[in-house]
Amino acid sequence: MCPALSAQTGAPQPTFKVGDVPVSVKGTFETEFNDNINYSNSNRASDIILRPGVVLGINYKLTELNTVAFQMGVSYDEYLIHQNLSTYSNFADVSPDSQIAFTIKPRDTISATVYDSFNYSVQPSDALAVNPNTGQVITNIQAFGRFMNQIGVKADWQASERVGIYGGVYRYDVFPQNSQYDFLRRWQYTASAGTRYVFDPFTFNLDASYTLNYYKTNLENSSQSWYIAPTLTWITDGLVVKATVGFTGYNFQQNGTNGDSSQPSTYTGELSATHKLTEAIDHTLTLTRSSSFGYVSNTVQIDRVSYKIDYKEFLIKKLTGTLLGYYETGHDSGGTSPEHYEKFAISPQLEYLVRPGFTVYASYEFADKFSNFEERNYTRDQIIIGLRYDF
Repeated sequence: MCPALSAQTGAPQPTFKVGDVPVSVKGTFETEFNDNINYSNSNRASDIILRPGVVLGINYKLTELNTVAFQMGVSYDEYLIHQNLSTYSNFADVSPDSQIAFTIKPRDTISATVYDSFNYSVQPSDALAVNPNTGQVITNIQAFGRFMNQIGVKADWQASERVGIYGGVYRYDVFPQNSQYDFLRRWQYTASAGTRYVFDPFTFNLDASYTLNYYKTNLENSSQSWYIAPTLTWITDGLVVKATVGFTGYNFQQNGTNGDSSQPSTYTGELSATHKLTEAIDHTLTLTRSSSFGYVSNTVQIDRVSYKIDYKEFLIKKLTGTLLGYYETGHDSGGTSPEHYEKFAISPQLEYLVRPGFTVYASYEFADKFSNFEERNYTRDQIIIGLRYDF
């Protein structure tokens, strides 16, 4: 997702009011130069993309105990070379943190939220497709339009000064907008619960969840899965260390035709350390292993090591800088065309506060991928220049 599109705006001053309801508005505009918009090896396509956008936010306190919040970021991509891609249905993005939520607090220590979060994206993001007539896997994707929606309820109870209990249930849906992705149309039901215990300078969390996942077509296998993970966070002066070791257990039905008969239960987790080098410089090293549902397989497992350094004041005042780099490996659990890959990326970013409410920024990313699918071996250069304005 592009940097400008995030709907999260913190607690901005309202731009205007509709009656007693405060509304904040943020305008964005980006120009992107991309030499490989379809993540391809031999059929590379480059383009210049203009991306206007707007972010809306509402946070209205109905009473001392009840709050309604709404936030949404929307942008549109205008392709200057491949103009056939510049259609509203294909390239209008709604940011992943867009949502409407209603929160009640019957006590100071208890809160409950009913929410609906939604996202529409067309970025191919290394997606795979399937030809519905031949069953052939398609590796060269220019647009992957899909709408994602999560509706649910969550609650949090601060049982004591040190102990908290939380949980929730939700339904998550993926709606592809093109028939070649119908095999990814799915819905899942998840119930989760957790507890936290604070004993300074440590915080201990224990999280667990259970998920039922179903697909519309008979290509992918439906499944049941469960997850459990303890997390320990240690905060000291100038250092934050967080360690999570989890286990995801899968039980896939053999009702699909993707050729993946595996039960890829696996350990997952994250180890991160953020260190303050100086008052102006922070850096973070992160190791992760994740497991998620695959494109033409039961799951894809990804191992990643990333490093990020943040400059609060880079060379001059009001100029901040970030350098992010990562290396990852991924592999499908099985199927008729399982992918195994390695990927490296590096991205420097700069952001300058022209004046309060008005920011300009620029970023560059170089990515290099090596895959057992020849067409998915690629390099990609992406430059983004943009601005944000809080009205």
